[in-house]
Amino acid sequence: LLRREVGLLFTLLIYIAVVQAFYTMTFQTCIGNTFTDRNVITLMGLVLGVTEVLCCPVMGLVCKRISNKVIVLFMFLSALASFYLTFLMFPSAATHRAAMHDPTFVKPQRYLVLVTAVLLGISDTGFNIIMNSLIGLLFQADSEIGFMLLNAVMSSSSAVVFLVSPYISLYALLGAEAILCTFATICVTMDLFKTGK
Repeated sequence: LLRREVGLLFTLLIYIAVVQAFYTMTFQTCIGNTFTDRNVITLMGLVLGVTEVLCCPVMGLVCKRISNKVIVLFMFLSALASFYLTFLMFPSAATHRAAMHDPTFVKPQRYLVLVTAVLLGISDTGFNIIMNSLIGLLFQADSEIGFMLLNAVMSSSSAVVFLVSPYISLYALLGAEAILCTFATICVTMDLFKTGK
């Protein structure tokens, strides 16, 4: 548990938990506070779910043919693109109040929400696959401990996001996610270099 690689993996676990809490609560709240059409929330959830389901086998096949470092870079760029689109589309106050008339950089459109959902689904699936493969590599002898740590770190990180997100601005949350994503990508890449993948 005190190995350097486990410490690097923790950053990825925290990042994945924060993003999952973001798209299950904060992103939906922003849509509800910005769009009058509530069907956008349903469509977003559907598109995100379908993207994750379709990406799992595709990513599994791609990971066998391409270096994991390339996959991590692609996931990193997908995540940053989704954060950037969210930043452009929603006002800062959309996390905690109705903001339909607040100024935004780009007019919120249904198709932009769906593109953001696809990007979130792609990056989340890829990072989850990489995370599970790294846990398998780092905890070959004691995988139960690895997955116990995964659940503990992810549950506590998600709880923190659920507690604080209604009280901070969307832009602050997106900035924190972008920083976490960058650190997680660097840490995972270091782990992948170490394991030769």
